[in-house]
Amino acid sequence: MERERVKDPDADQLSDYDKTIRHYQEWAERQKNGKLLIRGDERQFQTSRQGIIKYYLNALFTDTALSSWGVFEHLIKRQSGRHRHQGGIIIYVLEGHGMTETVGEVLEWQAGDLLLLPVQPGGCTHQHWNKDASKGCRWVAFRDLLVARYIANAIDQVSEMPDMRGGASTSPEGYRRREWKATASVEQPPLVANPDELSEVNLFDRLLAMRDLQRKRLSQATWLIRGDELPWELNAHGKMQWYLHPSLAYTAVQTQLFYRQEIPVGSRSGVQRHGGDAVFYMLEGEGYTEVDGVRHVWKAGDVMTLPVFADGVVYRHINTGAKPVRLICIERNLVHTVGVDRQSGFEQLQPCPEYRQSRPS
Repeated sequence: MERERVKDPDADQLSDYDKTIRHYQEWAERQKNGKLLIRGDERQFQTSRQGIIKYYLNALFTDTALSSWGVFEHLIKRQSGRHRHQGGIIIYVLEGHGMTETVGEVLEWQAGDLLLLPVQPGGCTHQHWNKDASKGCRWVAFRDLLVARYIANAIDQVSEMPDMRGGASTSPEGYRRREWKATASVEQPPLVANPDELSEVNLFDRLLAMRDLQRKRLSQATWLIRGDELPWELNAHGKMQWYLHPSLAYTAVQTQLFYRQEIPVGSRSGVQRHGGDAVFYMLEGEGYTEVDGVRHVWKAGDVMTLPVFADGVVYRHINTGAKPVRLICIERNLVHTVGVDRQSGFEQLQPCPEYRQSRPS
């Protein structure tokens, strides 16, 4: 039975200040009581004009702790519809082999790759194709809903998925193929270190110079990251591959951090204090994530999230299955705004076992 929301008779008598306080109290309550774990088998695929899509997180969902991300799977049998939006979306290929056309160029991808749709004037018009007719291909997409508002994102359907009305398939032939490797400029205007230097600097001109350098970097950047060509690193939190990172200048999207992590059988990640608002998609294996001492048991195909609290959350992932766990993680890149610490104390409290064993005693 769906619960009806009871109207507070005193709400209309509150000042705007008190309504604002109540708004943040309700948001904090959602962080405490909303779902952190979204089970893949409890979400259903739906056929739409763009394709066959299943949502995990959505701006319309109110039962989850996080409301700042859109996360959905897209199953492509032949091809998707064609639509246009302002870009900034991150797509991780789960299975299969396909192609994406955007702004007249084709990117060819396979399982383990990360596709980046750039933010650009006029939006990013694109369409996806499955290259293997014997089976479908499937990917999971992440949309940063906070950034989407900031860049005035809107979705325009250019053409419908052919399967919707029995339409004929098209072909991506004739488009220029784009390679994934890129070397981008790392230039940046010098920083002002002391107020006494301001009289010698034109800060508006510095802003224009920064704009020009960012435009140059985007023109050189890659829209695709090949997962099978990325090196693995062993750090205190675990074995990882970095797709997006604040230190990477060659990616067309700079607004997120994204990594793939592997946890061996019988092992765990490190223990970390984190500012929250992170999303984990479980690719393989089974286990649980412990958040502030509470276990959330998951399997492949589930989505796990971290809530946002003023002093952060302490979490770790534990592999309880008979094979290695693989997961991907996305979070917002706030390194150069509120900082790595995010004033909630980003700390590695314990290393993963493999890292500890690799260090000299």
